[in-house]
Amino acid sequence: DLIELPMVNHSTIKVCCMKRVCKGCILAARQRGIYGTCPFCRTLLPDNYALMLAMIRKRVHTKDADAISHLGDRYYHGELGLAKNVPRAIELWTRAA
Repeated sequence: DLIELPMVNHSTIKVCCMKRVCKGCILAARQRGIYGTCPFCRTLLPDNYALMLAMIRKRVHTKDADAISHLGDRYYHGELGLAKNVPRAIELWTRAA
């Protein structure tokens, strides 16, 4: 089974492992009693923006292209408590490419 298009409507990116996990997999994990952890890597999920950003930045420091691109997206949209900063987003996307 494949994730239907558009993927963003049927899946979510987990900041712990930067994997796109479909909502069906998340539901199946919950039905098996797996709450509060990533269905892919079993890491505890952050419960606030500061912890989410810390996980993303940790992966950015290891030069993970997916994490760098994801952080660029957060700057572009001004999410996770970050101020909207399009030049910074473009810089990160270029670095991730």
